[in-house]
Amino acid sequence: MISNEEVSVLRESGYNARMALEAIDTVLNKVYDEELSYELNCQANKFRELERKIMRTMKREGISPREQSRLERAMRWSAIQANTLLNTSTGHVADLMIQGNTRGITDLMKVVHNNKAKGSYANELARELMDFEEKNIEKLKSYL
Repeated sequence: MISNEEVSVLRESGYNARMALEAIDTVLNKVYDEELSYELNCQANKFRELERKIMRTMKREGISPREQSRLERAMRWSAIQANTLLNTSTGHVADLMIQGNTRGITDLMKVVHNNKAKGSYANELARELMDFEEKNIEKLKSYL
């Protein structure tokens, strides 16, 4: 039986991957640097892979994903639009994506620390996602 803490970790991991994908999809049409565009597409592919892995685990355990409201989706889209309205430079877009990855790591770290089943598969998935986001940050720094 899976604990409530593990359910929280899985839900937050799935939500995190979904938000990253939506942010990348929203910002990609504003990216004019081919290298950054390629990097973001590669990141999106890995986020999709991780999301599928998390969703398969959740389905197997009978866990419904954490859904975002239309308001949350609209607010995120609006924030990205506002942040890139006057500045679509490569450095600015990279900075926005670094901030998003950092927020994702922070949110995941909170639920992982609350999970008492330290060696759980849910934590492994979350750590894989956090490690990936840390690598993204390092790669994106070169675009600043």
